[in-house]
Amino acid sequence: MAALTPMAGPVYVPQPAVGNIRYGLFSAANGPFDLPQHGEIGGVQYLQEHCGQGHLMAAASCGTPTVTLGTFDSCDSAAIGLPFDVVATLKAGAFPYSAEEVERRLRVRIADNSQYVAEQAFWGGNADVQPVLQRPELNGGSGILNITPVPGTPVTLEYGVGLLEDAMSGYSYPGVFHCRPIVSPFLVERNLAPRAERSARGQTEKLFTPMGNVWSFGRGYSGNNPTNDASAPAAGTAWIVATGPVTVWRNPSVNVVPPERSFDRVGNAWQSNAQQAHAITVDCVAFSVLVGLDAMTAGTGPGTAGRLY
Repeated sequence: MAALTPMAGPVYVPQPAVGNIRYGLFSAANGPFDLPQHGEIGGVQYLQEHCGQGHLMAAASCGTPTVTLGTFDSCDSAAIGLPFDVVATLKAGAFPYSAEEVERRLRVRIADNSQYVAEQAFWGGNADVQPVLQRPELNGGSGILNITPVPGTPVTLEYGVGLLEDAMSGYSYPGVFHCRPIVSPFLVERNLAPRAERSARGQTEKLFTPMGNVWSFGRGYSGNNPTNDASAPAAGTAWIVATGPVTVWRNPSVNVVPPERSFDRVGNAWQSNAQQAHAITVDCVAFSVLVGLDAMTAGTGPGTAGRLY
């Protein structure tokens, strides 16, 4: 009887589970909601209802029966979310893959990377995609406002968060604080981002600021000066951005080019791409502040350790 030849090389097994998508913009934002019909071409917009301010006035009385209202505030403007595509590509040999497997893997890549690409579109963009943070209608047409007391000079992390909390208090609802993940351990050490716990369904809980705004730690955020995205912060400093509620919209369908149509006959390989349209809207306000990331010291309060997953 001939001897059996040992199998050479590792044995293929199914992909093990990898857990939940990391904490990021999709954890802090509303949605994703379905883009309306034609939204993948023109985007979405809605008339904002919560940007207006109230005013303190004396009450009418017998002594002052007439109270002058003064000037009237203008109507709230529209929040606009321009469309952008999340795109995934794949080229694989004709063996051992099938057209169905190529399409399945493309859909997995879209799902894996949608949050990261959306974060890029939100803060940074590229030559073809204007970042959401540079939308001109923010703050009633003024655009994002840098509230660093001395522009270019970072403040302490606690002071910077306080400045943003104070600025956001003029908006009546909780918003979102955005920064790069490098800031997260400094915030947790200072008890500025309460510990996240898993919910009963295994979903990630949101992380909150002291005043109830939601933290978003975006790996896809550029982290550059959000007013123009032209300059990166110096080493040991970081930008933090506070906005009104963020809503993500996306096409419910992922469009995949049929691999059979784009087969590389010269290379005998499948090649295809998939895309899914998205849009992001921000309600009313946006502020930024430059902070310093100094060396961490031992925390003194409860909950100095946090988990972002």
